[in-house]
Amino acid sequence: MRHMAFAALRLAAGVAILVYLAKSGIITFGALTKLIVAWPITLAAIAVFLADILLMALRTSWLFRPLGMRLTVWRSMQLTLLSIFFSTFLPGAGGGDIAKLYYATKENEGRRTEVATVLIFDRVIGFFAMLILPFFFVPFFLPLIRRVPTLRGILILIAFIAGALLALFLLLTFNQRIRNLFARDSLPWLRWRKQACRVLETIGAYGRSPSTLLGALVISLVANLSVIAITVLAVLALDSASLASKMYLVIPIGHIVNGLPLTPGGLGVGETAFNGLFEMTGLHGGAETLLCWRVWKALVGLLGLMIYIRGMSRIVLVSEPGSEEQLAS
Repeated sequence: MRHMAFAALRLAAGVAILVYLAKSGIITFGALTKLIVAWPITLAAIAVFLADILLMALRTSWLFRPLGMRLTVWRSMQLTLLSIFFSTFLPGAGGGDIAKLYYATKENEGRRTEVATVLIFDRVIGFFAMLILPFFFVPFFLPLIRRVPTLRGILILIAFIAGALLALFLLLTFNQRIRNLFARDSLPWLRWRKQACRVLETIGAYGRSPSTLLGALVISLVANLSVIAITVLAVLALDSASLASKMYLVIPIGHIVNGLPLTPGGLGVGETAFNGLFEMTGLHGGAETLLCWRVWKALVGLLGLMIYIRGMSRIVLVSEPGSEEQLAS
């Protein structure tokens, strides 16, 4: 009941922010009717969305390989679409990530910890790629960054967060002392200690497969570039005159804030962030732009509903020969 109450509170906060933005005139929901008029742009956005989902599915499938486990790209894409459906239409404490974990692990008795670790690690890599993406555009907008101190401060904060994530990964992957610590029988909480050991062993497997990590990061960067492309298409549909090259710097920062679990799916928080970022850099319509992105995401999420109705009982992650020995080593 506490989890349900907390989820309802977060959702209510997101809706309240949207209502405030609408009453303030920052968001005009009638502007979304332009998406119908500009239907070729809507179709193009949905096509890019599907390409983005394909890349995310490819990344997830790729990350299972060092563990000697197999998840086909098609099954991975189904899981991703199902996750989008739950996060969009049934927002809650865990949203789509919980649904993805449930369907991926329910038929993998004995390997659920490893499967769950890979899926969470998959999300972390995607978020890390979004964190570092703005810095690829920083050299092209140095005058803008010098002129807007708030933007400079946000970039410094993002750099610290990305550095902390990288340091934590390196610590868990290459510091054998931590794994030895959890392996000691003298530690209390035997059940959680064993789970922690399995999580650390799973993460440590990527230290022995740097090509997998590099490939997953490159796929994530390309996928996040497609997110920028979709958002630019939203600006094009709503007000083509407001298009500007500095959006390539601002948009990924807005999506970083939107990805924070403050409200379900970043509802309201993302719109506020986009509005503020657009205004401080001389742009307009940031909140409506993200709202347009949400509408397209919801349309794609309906494919996840079809998968949910059909059922996901045949999702199987198959251990390949020698996988147990690989993990044990």
